Amino acid sequence: GRPEDIEIRVDRVGEEIIKGLLLKNGVQAEIFSESENGSIKVGKGETEIYVSIDPFDNTILFFTGFRHTWYTALTFYDKKRKPICAGIGDILDGKAWIFDGEKTFLLDMVTKAKRAVSPHPHKVAKGPISLATYLMSSQYSIKFLNAFGDFLKTMDSKALLYPFGGSHIYGYLADGRVDAYVMFDEPRSEIDPSFAIAKSVGCDIGEVDEKGNWKEYEFIPGKQYEKVDFFIAACTPELRNDIVRYYMTQKHS
Repeated sequence: GRPEDIEIRVDRVGEEIIKGLLLKNGVQAEIFSESENGSIKVGKGETEIYVSIDPFDNTILFFTGFRHTWYTALTFYDKKRKPICAGIGDILDGKAWIFDGEKTFLLDMVTKAKRAVSPHPHKVAKGPISLATYLMSSQYSIKFLNAFGDFLKTMDSKALLYPFGGSHIYGYLADGRVDAYVMFDEPRSEIDPSFAIAKSVGCDIGEVDEKGNWKEYEFIPGKQYEKVDFFIAACTPELRNDIVRYYMTQKHS
């Protein structure tokens, strides 16, 4: 997780709930999270599925008294590391983005009503786009502002800079609330529990190397403490390319 995140009891409880359900159903699994537990082996046989979980996203906001972006996220992966199903729960709003293996939708936890979701079709980093990045810590904000500060100065007056990120952001991408999420040194533990939600509706999610080459992001068991140097999740390949193009131009200017 991020340096400012605080592990609270709900993190451990979330892990134990998943472990209990897997044991009850006789599933051989391995659970990965950002807590000190690191990974939890379930069963004694060969691993059948992997589970990535973020029981409580944005704990720092919870502890400072902000009732904003409290989420829980979870993804199940098969032995080939492909998403089986995933969910992002909005704790405050009582809704959840769900990928059931076939369809992706927003579920109202009270009424049980479902609504199909889809990302925006934006193809250029201009106009009224919605750009997200995590700015609450100088560990991330300085690098982003150094690279994209001039971009922000020229953003359209109707464009939005959303200064948050993490596991919940992939619901916003899938639902068209955010068009792109750009991060430097993004922890894999903030990606693995939920990127499948945005991926399932066609969003582009991956990393960019020093030469500007694109590589699709992949879940790798046991790598949750590692970071991605330059990470982009975008609603379209064209928007992703436009962001990379801008970054590379600025880098060599």
